[in-house]
Amino acid sequence: MSLNLVDVEWHEFFIEDTAKIFSGRDIYDAERVQGKVPYISSTAKNNGIGHFVGNRNSTLESNCLSVNRNGSVGYSFFHPYKGLYSNDCRKLRPIVSSNYVAFFLSNQISFQRHKYSYGYKMGTGRLKRQKIMLPAISENKPNWQFMEDYTKALMDKKKAKYIEFSHKELAKLKPRNIAKLEDKEWHEFFLKDIFKIVQRGKRLTKANQIEGRHPYVSSTSLNNGVNDFIGNEDGVRIFSNCLTVANSGSVGASFYQSYKFVASDHVTHLQNDQFDRFIYLFIATLTNRLSDKYNFNREINDKRISRDKVMLPVNEDHRPDFEYMGQYMMNQEYLKRKQYLNYIQNEK
Repeated sequence: MSLNLVDVEWHEFFIEDTAKIFSGRDIYDAERVQGKVPYISSTAKNNGIGHFVGNRNSTLESNCLSVNRNGSVGYSFFHPYKGLYSNDCRKLRPIVSSNYVAFFLSNQISFQRHKYSYGYKMGTGRLKRQKIMLPAISENKPNWQFMEDYTKALMDKKKAKYIEFSHKELAKLKPRNIAKLEDKEWHEFFLKDIFKIVQRGKRLTKANQIEGRHPYVSSTSLNNGVNDFIGNEDGVRIFSNCLTVANSGSVGASFYQSYKFVASDHVTHLQNDQFDRFIYLFIATLTNRLSDKYNFNREINDKRISRDKVMLPVNEDHRPDFEYMGQYMMNQEYLKRKQYLNYIQNEK
């Protein structure tokens, strides 16, 4: 059987004919308990997971889809793990028990999101009347086997590509035994003494942003600080190979940026040409802790960041031990890549 999407017959089907639809149940901030259970809400990020909680209620179930009825309306995700579902989404239990089919369905449901908005939500009634296009054996019978085989082949291809990539990356790493973090001596250092350049980005209003491919780094704590992709090149500040620290919004959120990006005035970039990515990544974990001393009402400005300090491991001369920091992060990357490679190769 051909697994080409253009070679298979397609027909419209009501969503309610592919899955049973259930309402969610809100867990309000005051009653939310910290824990390990995914609480699925109406975000378009993190596979729809808004929080991890210790609560329990009747919505707890695995192998279900979520469809956002509020917030980022129309986005659909598959959850093979046990999760709780808020009332900002709907829980769908597919009539066919297959992870591969569930992934296919979530993708087709998400295609319909463009017709919905904050003022036109995807409630239960509309969800039942919503149609999606599916591969079909006939007008009233979806081709579940094609969906299963197509998605499995696609995921196997992606997995093989990742395994090949991971082996290449592991070959570049040179792990070695070093002292533990707790065995190193640590001292405080001013950021301005560590980085040769400390400079804020430049203001660029939404109205003046041009659609393009340059990452636009602003004050979000998600997606490595990337808020959008723009085409502006004139009248902006473009940096690369540096750290960014959010001045406002998610104040203190810090990331290593290996690529060229446009910096908004909501971030400050910190650069030292002597640092490689491993050193930057080590220090980014420490600059990220600046968020503990700042908030929405107390933002980072040029004067404050000039006085900010971070704790760093030092060598025998009591200077920052950058060699140690770089080796530590290289060891961590090697360990994590090996762990995930082992997991994905043994995944059934």
